[in-house]
Amino acid sequence: MTSIYHILDRVPAIYKQDMEIEYEHLAMQLIKSGKLRIDTDDCCNFARFTEPALNISLMVSQEELTSPHLIPETTKLFQNLYRNSASDQKIKSIFDNLKKQIQKLQPVKKEVTEMLARIFVQSAHPIVIRWLLLNKTEVFLTYSHNIGDMMDMVSWQRVGGNSGMQSTNGKDVAIFVSCGGNPFAENNKDHPTYGNGFAAAARLQIIAAQELGHFADIKRDDKGRQITRHSANFSGTKATDKVRIARKNDIIHCHNLLSKLLKAGMKKQLDYETKLKFYNANKVSGLKVYAIKFMIFIYKFRLLNYSSRNNLIFVRKFKTDEYMALMIDAMFKDMQANLSPAADVYKNKNPEIEEAIACIEALARVPQQTVKWGYLTTKETMHDLYKIYYNEVIPSLITSYNAITGENYQRDFKKPKSNFFSKINIFSNKKLVLKPVREL
Repeated sequence: MTSIYHILDRVPAIYKQDMEIEYEHLAMQLIKSGKLRIDTDDCCNFARFTEPALNISLMVSQEELTSPHLIPETTKLFQNLYRNSASDQKIKSIFDNLKKQIQKLQPVKKEVTEMLARIFVQSAHPIVIRWLLLNKTEVFLTYSHNIGDMMDMVSWQRVGGNSGMQSTNGKDVAIFVSCGGNPFAENNKDHPTYGNGFAAAARLQIIAAQELGHFADIKRDDKGRQITRHSANFSGTKATDKVRIARKNDIIHCHNLLSKLLKAGMKKQLDYETKLKFYNANKVSGLKVYAIKFMIFIYKFRLLNYSSRNNLIFVRKFKTDEYMALMIDAMFKDMQANLSPAADVYKNKNPEIEEAIACIEALARVPQQTVKWGYLTTKETMHDLYKIYYNEVIPSLITSYNAITGENYQRDFKKPKSNFFSKINIFSNKKLVLKPVREL
């Protein structure tokens, strides 16, 4: 079982006029905060600061060095690093050296920065992004396939091969996301499921959703202090009973649900679609192919009827896929892979710790699967964990956010008003359209 990284339920908005007002505000706030670090292979908006004598290594963005509203905070950061022993001249020298570093780099275009920020914030519930901003959490986005290119040597040796960094250490949290390509380039015709184009945009959202899921999992009190996790204890050695039971239930439920669909005729449909996919790939035609297409039509009709009778509404979301049964089967395998992550990094000699790690991962992947397969599908397949994430984790973030800010947060789904010409895309400044990929 392997995870899928190139499919999204919805194409993310990349232009202001298409964004929900709340998400657009959060994207611009993220940029303004100076905490968004971007590496697009040939362009970069941050510099590396190292002080080997003090074992200090960190990244500082161009905004943190040049924006008047951020300079005092950056100055204070360096003063704290040197325990207030650095002279004004020393601080000025650090600023000058970092600015020289950045001047040698190609700047990231404003349009690219804004589009990346928009895709990123849409990867999570807005309250998660609000906490990200409140905590002044660093966000690293790279076009590379792993996060190693953005890290210092010590961190690279530890986790540089990862595609994202788990935000679970509770202190000095940072979110690292790798795109595996340029999200705004053309889709690769030979291998559209990875590399540049929509595959990179999807990978960005999917990995960001998981990392933000880890970030959301951290429980906070009314003063914003991180106290524990919803999924396990803070040390990650013992799962909470609620999440442990929910994960076990979802593993069984997912298996049983797939078995029901296979018995309802999807098994035959899978066999026929596998043959058709082979024939299409090898450009085979003729009566045999037409006969297979007819049988697929019959079994597809039966499966849709079965799903309607049994209130499995999510099945209808797959009816427009070229190979409906193959896509549903891939979705179930992907769900099972995320409920029971099998990579070596999740293994432990102690079964209780291994279970805790699996629970931490599974709960964090609820928003990832929602971004990938949609609310209906994730709610049906990861039923109990979905309930915990959206009925407990998100509300707890809202409660603690309101307590610390004095606000009364309400989710806002409004979009900016559009006129007739923008609706028909005349006189629009849109230059790019993300073309979704739903292939296996």
